[in-house]
Amino acid sequence: MAVFNKNTLTQVSGFDNQIIAGELVWQQKTFWNLALNGDDGVPLDLTDATIEAEIIRRTLTNVRDSRYGLSFDIGNYDPTPEPISLTITNINELLGSFTLVIDNDAWGMIEGQVGLDIDNINGIGYSGRIKISFPASGTTPANDLIIFLLFLVRSDAIVNN
Repeated sequence: MAVFNKNTLTQVSGFDNQIIAGELVWQQKTFWNLALNGDDGVPLDLTDATIEAEIIRRTLTNVRDSRYGLSFDIGNYDPTPEPISLTITNINELLGSFTLVIDNDAWGMIEGQVGLDIDNINGIGYSGRIKISFPASGTTPANDLIIFLLFLVRSDAIVNN
């Protein structure tokens, strides 16, 4: 499992914000089971909340793996690719839990981009967010909880052109 340098994570999430970061393999399917608790440790009630997640393709440059973790610079493509919606499933509103699914259909090549050859050290990147929107309730205004996402995708040892 990859360890990311704090400065790399800060490029996406800012200081001390929640983030899920991982190194994946081209066309890998995976998932994360998430359970949210309030400051008091009690599960966060997701009743009436809307949960959505999306990622967008990013450029990665200067990828380095050091004893302090993976570091790289993340940037935008021009033109900007369309965001990719991710699946949220297994929602248990009262327990404050759900599953974020990464489906291999989400990984796509951009026309003209160098393929994920085995010797490509930079790989490709995706950043995004999970947005949990809570409606206003009584005197409590509407509120969004954001969990940032960062994925480095590497070759699967197959030449992808």
